[in-house]
Amino acid sequence: MGKAQDTEIISNGINRICSGTTFVGNILASSDIRIDGVLEGNVSTKGKFVVGETGHIKGDIICKNADILGKVNGKITASDFLALKSTANITGDLTMEQILIEVGAKFVGYCNMSNSGNPNKSKDAANSAAGQK
Repeated sequence: MGKAQDTEIISNGINRICSGTTFVGNILASSDIRIDGVLEGNVSTKGKFVVGETGHIKGDIICKNADILGKVNGKITASDFLALKSTANITGDLTMEQILIEVGAKFVGYCNMSNSGNPNKSKDAANSAAGQK
């Protein structure tokens, strides 16, 4: 019974680097990640990625969805949705399918809104529009 609870907590958990902590290295995860400290390295997750107001990333981010409230120096690739909150400060290129930029967010770089998460999406849509499969 104790093991089942431990496994459940781990599989549904959120990886977190707290304020006041600096992590140097790359992170690869299948679950959500929240950074409130400093990360010097690249991140790749199949889940949601959050950079808190005190968070600072020096590296590239690849994720499904992201909420950026802090500072990022690097490329961000979100296969679905990217939200730049009012306190966000980004220096780097952005690639995502959908974006929300709140008033006050700062961004220096290129923005590419595409079907980045599914390269076949635009092909499927074109085939559907043409009556093909």
